[in-house]
Amino acid sequence: MAAWSREAVLSLYRALLRRGRALRYTDRDFYRAAVRSEFRRQRGLQRPEDRERQLEKGQAFLRSGLGGLI
Repeated sequence: MAAWSREAVLSLYRALLRRGRALRYTDRDFYRAAVRSEFRRQRGLQRPEDRERQLEKGQAFLRSGLGGLI
């Protein structure tokens, strides 16, 4: 599993926003709002397992080319 830390979460957040700049087939504002919304929604997770799972899912999404959007 991915090691959760504040730095890892912020790094993922920045990487997702940077990757969103290159979107061609999706509204960039919608994508940015969705990323922000998802991070805010997951902010309240307390269990370390849940935090690590969400971080891992975000990293996999980033590695996959944003789900095939770019």
